[in-house]
Amino acid sequence: MLRAPSLRRICRLRKTGGIDLASPDVIAQGLDLLNKTCGGYCHGTEARGFKAPSLRNRSDLSVDSLHATISYGRKRAGKMMPAWKGSLPDDAIWSAVAAIVSLRNADPPGESAPKPGGH
Repeated sequence: MLRAPSLRRICRLRKTGGIDLASPDVIAQGLDLLNKTCGGYCHGTEARGFKAPSLRNRSDLSVDSLHATISYGRKRAGKMMPAWKGSLPDDAIWSAVAAIVSLRNADPPGESAPKPGGH
């Protein structure tokens, strides 16, 4: 028997431009994008941090704030993150958000993920 999607799920999908942030395919696309676009210089391989902060275990970053920061960029304390809106389609930005959200529990407490020394 097929179940109708819950109202909560429908509202969440509307809020994310119709992108299912829990979809393994969307998360995989987002991780690929993060590694290719954001990893080499800024957020490091597997979002472990390099010149910019790690994006792993970041439950403090809401879905809305992630989307806004990726879309419009950010300037803070002499550091700048570029705006990707216009360079990336919105569904790609949402896939990056999905990837970051999927990393919220990437490294269990007490386990220190090794921080790469570069790329």
